[in-house]
Amino acid sequence: MFDRVSLPQLFRYPQRVNGSAKLRPERERVDYTWLDRGFLWVYRNIVFALLKNFHSDARTAKQVINRSEQLVSLTDAELDEHRAAVHARLLREGIHHELVIESFALVREASGRSLGMRHHHTQIRASLILLRGMVAEMATGEGKTLAGTLASSTAAMAGVKVHVITTNDYLASRDCEEMQPLFEKLGLKARPIVNEDSIEARQSAYSGDIIYTSNNELVFDYLKDSLVLEDRRSALDIHREVIDGRDDFTDKLMHQGLAFAIVDEADSVFIDESRTPLVISGGDIDMDDEEDFLRTIMEVAKSLIEKQHYQIDLQNRRIVILPEGLELAEQISMDMSTAWVNLIRRQQMLSQALSALHLFERDKHYIVVDEKIVIVDEYTGRPSGDRSWEGGLHQLIEIKESCPLTKPRKTLAKISYQNFFRKYFYLAGMTGTAKEVRGELLNVYGLKVSPVPLLRASKRKQLGYRVLSNQAEKEKAIVESAINNARSGRSVLIGTASVRQSEALAAAMDQLDQDYFLLTAKQDEEEAEIVARAGASGAITIATSMAGRGTDIKLDNKCSDEGGLHVIISELNDSARVDRQLAGRSARQGDPGSVEYILAYDDPLLQMYGGILLGSLNNISSALPLLRNTIGRWLQRYCQWRLEKKHANERRQTLKADERERKTLAFLGGDKWR
Repeated sequence: MFDRVSLPQLFRYPQRVNGSAKLRPERERVDYTWLDRGFLWVYRNIVFALLKNFHSDARTAKQVINRSEQLVSLTDAELDEHRAAVHARLLREGIHHELVIESFALVREASGRSLGMRHHHTQIRASLILLRGMVAEMATGEGKTLAGTLASSTAAMAGVKVHVITTNDYLASRDCEEMQPLFEKLGLKARPIVNEDSIEARQSAYSGDIIYTSNNELVFDYLKDSLVLEDRRSALDIHREVIDGRDDFTDKLMHQGLAFAIVDEADSVFIDESRTPLVISGGDIDMDDEEDFLRTIMEVAKSLIEKQHYQIDLQNRRIVILPEGLELAEQISMDMSTAWVNLIRRQQMLSQALSALHLFERDKHYIVVDEKIVIVDEYTGRPSGDRSWEGGLHQLIEIKESCPLTKPRKTLAKISYQNFFRKYFYLAGMTGTAKEVRGELLNVYGLKVSPVPLLRASKRKQLGYRVLSNQAEKEKAIVESAINNARSGRSVLIGTASVRQSEALAAAMDQLDQDYFLLTAKQDEEEAEIVARAGASGAITIATSMAGRGTDIKLDNKCSDEGGLHVIISELNDSARVDRQLAGRSARQGDPGSVEYILAYDDPLLQMYGGILLGSLNNISSALPLLRNTIGRWLQRYCQWRLEKKHANERRQTLKADERERKTLAFLGGDKWR
């Protein structure tokens, strides 16, 4: 599909790559011919299958457990001596199959003594998949955090710098803190990197063996380094200046190379968040004249009438300005600033103003905090305070919400997630939902998906779909189901697609004097505490999108006895994977639980992508009420499939645009580090 994919990593264990702020090694770009692609296809689909049979994960996991049990009788001093010997062998010989068994057994026993937890066989199998450069599809709640320590510790002891990447600062800090006793037992230095860390703290962390951080922090640090490096395009350029004594700039660098990355929630990072590039901006643009211009545009946009002057294309999320709209705008602008003279600029900014008014909704796409516009991530439901929209859109939304205007900033550096992660020499990932995007993971990142079996058989009950006529009926059904399940002693999690939907359900609960917990982008700091209470008997939690993803909902005894956590999905998300993640929060590791979908024929997803089908099938379902749920389910999934296709195309366009810019910069002698 694309020009560049990773070299075959299957059964190629990570090897040591010497790195420092002065070397900063990263994978060179590889453009494959059709013959190379044919070889890769044979390797992945035939050779890999043979190698996998030869090195069975189940057999290897059993060998690790048997060897680990032999270490139980060692004293702490003897185990330390054994650790030093294994560490020395890994540094001397590198990672190979025999040493993987020895190292995994050591880590498992060290984990038992330091954390009170020994890796079970499915966690061992997951870490084997990671160490071989693949994505381990491991069900929600199966212990991915502990599983990853086998691969990360083994690689770190072999001298390979490891980046363990999560989706937010809280998870990075929590996971590093929880696993810290194990790493200390193994003589490894592990550090987290979070948003508030200084450059000095980041430099110290990047010099360690294992770094826990979020994808945003990691990539932004990389872009900041690229600004420091300026036109120094390679390690050779840096080394030359070091020899000449002009290396003071290296004191400002953070990254020490891209050796081995283990990405948790890999589908979210590799797929969901890769539709737009990451950008570093700086140098405020003067807005003395621009502010009046933008306020004028917004006033003109408010005066236009839908279908007479413009049309809203919800499927493609764009505004189509009709000739009548352009004509009216031109008439209104006769006595206005000269900024209106440029026809292209007039159309572009008028379209942006209409988009701000009609396509971007408060409490769905953004929230207002202390008179500031804060973008809400559509997949995680979390606020992204460090992000802003480009092209004047952010300022137009500030005008719409009567907030003080911020100054637009110049783009200094940017990179797509796709191109960044393909710079790693070795790449791996973990997630509970990867099979739907396995083709894209393989074509873009060279990552093969390998499923990990459940430790215990799932007891989750699928209660099916209810598709009601309208939002009012849907909200009533959701509230009734939640209260009935809570009164029976179970806990309930209601998943919504927007802050507004969450608050509407919360208002309905208030009218009935029903207690509940509300988890939205506005309560991000309280997320862990709210999720921790969500498994209590009788608890009802309303959460936007995948808020709380990565945090276990632990059931109390009464809740477990009465049937466990009941998940209600109130609206299909932008991807079936997100729905599966939400459903997977119930019935973890053999716990009881259930999930049901309560939807409506006027859900935004159907309104946007249902088209002619929506009216026709709604009429049929009204005439044949027994088929209402079946028809509604089919229509909901069809619309979701259309949206998934649209997002996949956006990711392809993002990557192509990044590739075009890279080639242009290369032709002009641009900076390689971006």
